[in-house]
Amino acid sequence: MMMILESHGASREKCMSVIAVFKYDIKSGRLPDFLKKLAQAAEPKFSSPVTPKSVRMFRSTVPGPGHGIILMIEYEDMAAYGARTAFENANAEWRALFEPTRDSPETLISVELLTELPPDAAGPNGAERVQFGFRAP
Repeated sequence: MMMILESHGASREKCMSVIAVFKYDIKSGRLPDFLKKLAQAAEPKFSSPVTPKSVRMFRSTVPGPGHGIILMIEYEDMAAYGARTAFENANAEWRALFEPTRDSPETLISVELLTELPPDAAGPNGAERVQFGFRAP
């Protein structure tokens, strides 16, 4: 979702959402342990001035459920993502919680950072050339 913010009363600034996508492989039978770890990550001691807009978790259903989990964490903008990442990197307890060990229930496979692309990204007349998807109002 694109948001328009009023800044200093006159100028308008677009804030584009940022989504961090974490892909994990969960050891067989260890999903409850991984969920417990995520619950620990939500404890008040890990609160920071910047918090995600949303957190969603998915698993693959086609071609069939496996051991993969996808965690998507949405931030207001790149500055919010950067502030939260700096907080996590500076917090020794946070680093210890997610440090990979032989007994970890999960293995981090990949991290991807997505930035929102607004419907009018092609320019004022670009929407007429778009074959599918969004149409600018």
